[in-house]
Amino acid sequence: MKKFVSLILTLAFVFSLNPMNTNAASTYPDLGSVSWAKDEILYLSDQGIISGYPDGTFRPKEEVTRGQVALMVVRDLYPNATPTKANPFNDVEKGKYYTKAVRVAYEKGIINGYPENLFKPEAYITRAEVAVIVDRAYEIKRQGNASGFPDDNKYPWAKESILDLNSLNIINGYPDGTFKPQNDITRAAFAKVLGATINPDFRPKDDVKAHFIDVGQGDSTLIQTPSGKTILIDGGRKSAGQKVVDYLAKSGINTIDLMVATHPDADHIGGLIDVLQQVQVKQVLDSGKTHTTDTYYEYLQVIDQKNIPFNTAKAGQTLDLDGLDIQVLNGKRNSSDNNDSSIVLKVSHGAIDFMLTGDAPTEVEQELVRTYNVEAEILKVGHHGASNSTAAAFVKEVDPEVGILSYGSNSYGHPTSSVVERLWSAGVKLYSTCDQGTITVTTNGSSYNVDKIPFDGTDNCGTNVSPDPEPKPDPEPAKVNVNTADFETLQTVNGIGPTIARNIIDYRNANGPFQTYEELLNVKYIGPSTLEKIKPYITL
Repeated sequence: MKKFVSLILTLAFVFSLNPMNTNAASTYPDLGSVSWAKDEILYLSDQGIISGYPDGTFRPKEEVTRGQVALMVVRDLYPNATPTKANPFNDVEKGKYYTKAVRVAYEKGIINGYPENLFKPEAYITRAEVAVIVDRAYEIKRQGNASGFPDDNKYPWAKESILDLNSLNIINGYPDGTFKPQNDITRAAFAKVLGATINPDFRPKDDVKAHFIDVGQGDSTLIQTPSGKTILIDGGRKSAGQKVVDYLAKSGINTIDLMVATHPDADHIGGLIDVLQQVQVKQVLDSGKTHTTDTYYEYLQVIDQKNIPFNTAKAGQTLDLDGLDIQVLNGKRNSSDNNDSSIVLKVSHGAIDFMLTGDAPTEVEQELVRTYNVEAEILKVGHHGASNSTAAAFVKEVDPEVGILSYGSNSYGHPTSSVVERLWSAGVKLYSTCDQGTITVTTNGSSYNVDKIPFDGTDNCGTNVSPDPEPKPDPEPAKVNVNTADFETLQTVNGIGPTIARNIIDYRNANGPFQTYEELLNVKYIGPSTLEKIKPYITL
């Protein structure tokens, strides 16, 4: 679904200059200046609706004529029709490339002539005329209440047609808000309109916004649909919860239509607790993976107290929220590792896709590549840029244009230089929440915009990665101080689970800081083998 680059102003049909069909991208060497209409031109050319010139060019900036418009419309709607009545026009000569099409279009009531039996086939056609012809030929049904343009009253005979087409985003106005109905239309602009008329995939959609909220070392993504529906995916650590609530309030959001908890790690669900307590949440989609932390229990308790509908994600299911195509690509409740359980979502709006992977490791990525189409323009880089996610094979299949790195100051070395360099080598523009704060991607389904500047390898969190073709070893994570670390941080040490973490804190509270590593043997469930296992990763 890749890369339809669209422009605001346009309307039009398709066209062809003579009977010669020139229908391949390689035969149109002059489309570079109209990249915003290239996809539509090539689509219509492949359908045999428009043609180029005998010299192989398309001449996209030339104005389209009435004869060309008649030919394009008839080629699409009535390719096998022949005139049944005498030629009514004195200036439509026998044998011209447009003669048959003009007569058919006239007999079908699509296009009219002028007084004195004239058609003026070589005359340029205006935006107002195109709107009327397209509306008449394709019987466009208006959707919603089109607001119109300040200058469409100048052409009352075309106003209703302009509104019909504008309501479906087939034709739009200029950046200054006007329509300029009297302006002639170029061949490229005409292709843009006709392409959107025939194939709805070419129509610009209303905006979807994806906010990658800066929650420090964690993940939180807010998606807003065109009609204002909201999806909140994760909420960072518990300490970031109020920040997420404040961001929602600042954005005018008081209801979350769908909350997604990708997996039960504290840096993903902790902040959801404040959201659940302070914001109306209509339903929760959870991985189903259980955990033993206080954070996880509190998260479930609030959902239960508020009687919020709670569902478990299933790989392969699709969700429909306000026209967004949302695919669940992963969700495992019985995996041995929390990260393996990460809900992975592919969210599509028109031709633009978001791949949101939570903390899914490379093993899960391999399953995704084997099972699904994972191509996406926007990738939220897995596990904050850790080395156990975002494998080269996955990057190749996703083929992202933009990568979002969500992280804060941390002792894990996130993002790792190997992942950053791998994405850079693939031509991916990276954006960092630690470097730029909250990052918002806005898309109309054809194109997208990122509101921050790309990550250059340095940030406010101590990251310093320079583009380098040679992979660098991942940095060693900083040691955890067992005298000061909180409950969640202690559990990041390999060998310390929730029970031992709680026992360490209870011992500290009762006896003061640990003076020696051997004193840890006094903590319940820490024996000599456990001490040797955790010792390389801790400090006093």
